[in-house]
Amino acid sequence: MQMRVPSLSIISLTLCWAACSTSTPEAPEYTFPAEWEPHAAVWLTYTGDPMDTVVDHMVRNMDPSIPVVCFIRNDSLLHLLWARWDSLGIDTAGHRFPTLEPHDSLGINVVRDVGPIHLRHRDGSLAILNYKFTSYGDFTNIRNQGPGMLALRDTIHEFFARKQGLPMVHTDMCIEGGSIDVNGNGMLVTTAAVMEQRNPGWTRPAMEAELGRVLGVRKVIWLEQGVANDAHAATAPRVFGNVFSFGTGGHVDEVCRFVNDSTVLLAWPDDADLHDTIQQITRQRMEVNLEILRKARLADGRPLRVVQVPMPDMETRPWVLDTAKKYSRKHVEQYPDMQHGDTVQMLLANSYLNFLITNGRVFVPAYWHEGLPESLRAKDERVQAVLREAFPDRRIVALDPRALNRYGGGMHCWSQQQPKAMAR
Repeated sequence: MQMRVPSLSIISLTLCWAACSTSTPEAPEYTFPAEWEPHAAVWLTYTGDPMDTVVDHMVRNMDPSIPVVCFIRNDSLLHLLWARWDSLGIDTAGHRFPTLEPHDSLGINVVRDVGPIHLRHRDGSLAILNYKFTSYGDFTNIRNQGPGMLALRDTIHEFFARKQGLPMVHTDMCIEGGSIDVNGNGMLVTTAAVMEQRNPGWTRPAMEAELGRVLGVRKVIWLEQGVANDAHAATAPRVFGNVFSFGTGGHVDEVCRFVNDSTVLLAWPDDADLHDTIQQITRQRMEVNLEILRKARLADGRPLRVVQVPMPDMETRPWVLDTAKKYSRKHVEQYPDMQHGDTVQMLLANSYLNFLITNGRVFVPAYWHEGLPESLRAKDERVQAVLREAFPDRRIVALDPRALNRYGGGMHCWSQQQPKAMAR
């Protein structure tokens, strides 16, 4: 029996079909690079307040090869910064200091959440994400603002893009920088408590599709809630009793962070700390989040590696309610048992996961000092050891972030990375 040999044209078509059917999907148009990728700059904000001392220490310890872009409200503050950095031996050469007028009225202290989110186009160039900012979900406050303030909010990212000569990618979603963390390989982790509150009317599938469009995300891990000492200042600042928080309502950079494309760190209060009610609440929330992370799968089907890291000891400071001020007035209006002149305890937004990864450095919170329990120093050292293992090629810089924690954030909140553009 004579065998028939397929013609060359049929073989070519077959090979072409096989190659096309197994080819990988086209790369997304834009991606949000992982934080450990090379940075072209680190963006910071200078306010003239005591919190600036933490920024000073960050700049002094920054890799000298990376420039800082430090936002300044006005020229008088700029001269104060120059004098202060000169006294600390910080060379201002190579750094940039754009003034924010007239946008200084926005109070862009937390550059992570209000400032520029840099995206990378598939051709290697950069763009700015033009996202919505809703005053951390304080929709009542937004409705009460005049048209001038709303116009400034709507143009702030145009301001950033124009300063750098970059195009913009527009979205109608609120995507605060502290509410997202990515692994650089198509996976994003966030908390439903923040993303759903900030984006009323959006379903999870719709948000996932939009995150895919503007950030190149293929999979979203939806954790439920954040740590207890990050209660939402706009809607539910009371944690329990007379303990309150001036927080975001659950930003993921206090809860869960990627340190490579398959490993996350998860906040996990130690058993020895569960006598503290705040730690108890956080532990209960993290137990739920842990199960979610354990069920998550990477693109190749592997599970995530989850490393549990402690929470620092909880700290509070006294706060006297003054109804002449908006935040205190909110307490009195929302809670009938509170009145003008009462003293409440305000939690610090402290978390070891509010660290910054940048070129050659990882800036990590450290809370122990002379007179505090040795158990706190042991926590500091445990976290530093975890990060040293995760980033053996970077220097671990431990800094006390309390001056920032008092205002509801940390070193990660007060900074934002600008990734390097890639060669075309």
